[in-house]
Amino acid sequence: MSDLPSPAPNASRKVKGRLPARLLSLATAGLVCVGMLAASPAVAQPKSELQTDPVHAIAEPADAEKASEENEYERYVFASFHGGDDGGRNGEQIWISASKGNDPLDWYELNYHEGTSVSQPILQTVNPPRGETGLRDPSLIRSGDGDGFFLLATDLKTYQDGQSWSYRQSKGSRNLIVYESDDLVNWSEPRFVKVEDDHAGNVWAPEAFYDESTGQYIVFWASNLYPSDDIANRNTSQISYNRIRMATTTDFVTFSEPTTWVNLDRSTGRQGWGMIDSTMIATDDRIYRLTKDENGFRVLLQYIDSLDDLYDTWGAEETTPYVVNRNPITPLTETPNAWTTVGNPDGSSKWQIPGLSGGNLEGPLVFKDNVEDMWYVFIDYASGGGYVAWRSDSMDKAPNEWEYLGQSWCNTTGLSRTCTARSETSPYWSLPVSPRHGSVLPVTLEEWEGVMAHYNSPVHVEASLVTADGAAVEEDAWVNEAPELAVNWTDFNGTDLAPAWLRLIEGHNDGPRVVADEVTTTGIAQGMTVPLDAVEGSNWAQLEYRDASLGGDDVMLWTADVAYRLDMTAPTVDVVVDGWEVAVSATDPEPANGAENSGLASCQVRISEGDWADCEPSGALAPSIVDRTVTVVATDHAGNETSATALVEGTGLVSVAVNHRCVGKRVLQVVTVTNLEAAPVSSIVTSPFGTKPMPALGEGKSRSHVFATRAASVEAGAIEITSTATIGGQTVSVEDVVEYASSHCD
Repeated sequence: MSDLPSPAPNASRKVKGRLPARLLSLATAGLVCVGMLAASPAVAQPKSELQTDPVHAIAEPADAEKASEENEYERYVFASFHGGDDGGRNGEQIWISASKGNDPLDWYELNYHEGTSVSQPILQTVNPPRGETGLRDPSLIRSGDGDGFFLLATDLKTYQDGQSWSYRQSKGSRNLIVYESDDLVNWSEPRFVKVEDDHAGNVWAPEAFYDESTGQYIVFWASNLYPSDDIANRNTSQISYNRIRMATTTDFVTFSEPTTWVNLDRSTGRQGWGMIDSTMIATDDRIYRLTKDENGFRVLLQYIDSLDDLYDTWGAEETTPYVVNRNPITPLTETPNAWTTVGNPDGSSKWQIPGLSGGNLEGPLVFKDNVEDMWYVFIDYASGGGYVAWRSDSMDKAPNEWEYLGQSWCNTTGLSRTCTARSETSPYWSLPVSPRHGSVLPVTLEEWEGVMAHYNSPVHVEASLVTADGAAVEEDAWVNEAPELAVNWTDFNGTDLAPAWLRLIEGHNDGPRVVADEVTTTGIAQGMTVPLDAVEGSNWAQLEYRDASLGGDDVMLWTADVAYRLDMTAPTVDVVVDGWEVAVSATDPEPANGAENSGLASCQVRISEGDWADCEPSGALAPSIVDRTVTVVATDHAGNETSATALVEGTGLVSVAVNHRCVGKRVLQVVTVTNLEAAPVSSIVTSPFGTKPMPALGEGKSRSHVFATRAASVEAGAIEITSTATIGGQTVSVEDVVEYASSHCD
């Protein structure tokens, strides 16, 4: 028999992400190739040969796989700044956060003062004062050789400086700030690099992208340019507009002369609107660039297919003396060259917060999930308190088609004890508190552990799914009994403190989040398990907890959520026999609560002691002398199993009739045997009243034997007949049991 219709097995999500090899491969004509290599903010790539054609074989597949296996991304770090004159404390320094496990939406703030609930920056230029004494817009990248890190930042401080944004764009710093590190922990002193001369009024949001074809970094930032280099007499009420400028470097010490990369005056008058906050990421076959259009406060998405086009300019050709106003407004469709807009070229396909018609969205960051083919874009909602999140399974989707995840801050660092998760049905998750323009960098487990250990971090609690006997349950797997949460933690600060308390949080079948009323305060031990209130269908669970060393209850903490699916309803199986026809059906019924079931994983059938085969809805068995059993076993994806067996009766070698006669007041039993085969058949008849061999009967011949019961009545019973024949050169024996009714002679 062949397959019964059944759903395909469910795929598992958890696969480790790989560093792009620092070789990003493009599969074309069976080659392992590189079309473009990475990027701020996610990664910069190590150096290798790259021609001008977008597709080049640079490594044998085995070499690429080896490189990929040596470096695995399993965690993330997030560099950002806080506050400024647009809200909050003196936060224009660099903060760092670390992901909770491999979850790109859940973060620990780090560098807490012991016993407090307030995190502190890791980099600052306030003491001793240098530059503008502020650090904004950190861009964190991995070096081209993969052995270190660079962090670029804007030299700007707006907190209580008493200046306008026009002033900051006409008489601001022309420096960008560079930090270097081998391990994300030990950082160099800041290096202030003047990348623009005094015709510029500012240098904002510097980022870098490693160009493997030349072995250098392209560094880009936003600047207003002016005809005169007389900064002291510059009219701050008549500002220019921001261009995206670029230069190249191999060491972040010496830079080429800057040129204009994007030159669009987006002002309708003299507002000074231009293009700012570009960032880039490479995928297997394209490079993508996100840029803020200051007219409309929107973020746009573009791509190129080849490194040849990386330096293509967008907009008007830059001339000197520099133009400060290009009325009428320069349209977004103006000479984009090789850079192609994803979505509508007029900019209407933008990332937009649902229900919000305006809002200042800027400072985008983009990175790839370490596990899935999923990309995340966080955009700084500058007029709404910090980053909001979107995600997509393709960078080629127009921004307005990305999934909106929302804005969630629960890890509150003493500012508030409230938690605003994206919906009532979601697990608790949180970006760092009020993060402003920054970058996310995928890192290895070793790098993440180094960051957690160096900067005073909360105790890291992990909750994993296990069966009742302790076996691990894969993320999002189907199970047929409720699992439990196994609790383990790491205290990177060496305090040997267990979590102060634990509280279970669950979700079932897209229903509202359920927070347990009770907390566990005793018996908290490594490896302990917490029972789950599972229901059939989809479930998720996490644990809320507290770190007693960090300000008591002020710092809300919770584990990354784990998902599983429960199906305790076994499949149904039916086998119907009609002569030689056999019909089989197997279904996976809906659970009593109406939730999703796991679906059939397999249906197998076996005839007597034969081999197992896939089921088919119906089929005919070949005629047979002997009886056969049909056994069907159906299994669902949760491991529930149901079996059913049916008998297909054979024709036998003989037919048998049992009759009773009365002779006087005694019952005689008459057994008649008829040969059904072409070959001679001999039989032995065994009755409760004796045993009698019958000589061989020819085809169609019959013979009767009479058993004397010597009784006036006979109870119902059965006789056994063993028949033997030689058919096709083989001896065949068949046993038949024939029942008879009771009989009485009065």
